[in-house]
Amino acid sequence: MRKSKLTQACQRRFVRALSETGSVSKAAALARTSRTRVYELRKVDPAFAAAWEEAEEIAADRLEDEARRRAVEGVSEPLVSAGKLVRDDDGQPITVQRYSDKILLALMNARRPPPRERSVRFQLPALRSTADAADAMAAIAAAVASGALTPGEAAELSRLVDAYTRAIDTDQIIQRLQALEAKLK
Repeated sequence: MRKSKLTQACQRRFVRALSETGSVSKAAALARTSRTRVYELRKVDPAFAAAWEEAEEIAADRLEDEARRRAVEGVSEPLVSAGKLVRDDDGQPITVQRYSDKILLALMNARRPPPRERSVRFQLPALRSTADAADAMAAIAAAVASGALTPGEAAELSRLVDAYTRAIDTDQIIQRLQALEAKLK
């Protein structure tokens, strides 16, 4: 692979454009270089790679700021009724402020995922016999009461305990049948 040399000025133009556009293709075009050359330089120049990464973070911050603005402050849109633009008495288009609930929810979920998407720190008691199932169910109920588990998570764990208990019961029945067969031989 040939060494990709880009002047410092070209590198600065690329990084600035990348931070503004978030697009490698656009940034390369604005810096008057190629995508291939910047990608090659990123592989061999740690300082350029670090600047690239910082530029992408800045671009992402700008996107987040714009998303937050659209979700919280809204966007002014012309009012349309029956397919026609509604105008005021002076003939100017009437606008309404539109907010994006989808963007707002996406921003909230990115910062604070719902409890069901968070990792759950709950230790289920050991299940060695069917007698342990009662202790497991009590631990699940206590975890719901304390808020460590949601009712949905508790239901899922309860189904697992139930399935495990049935498997233990089935295994014990099979063992008794095998013991009985051995006695009959």
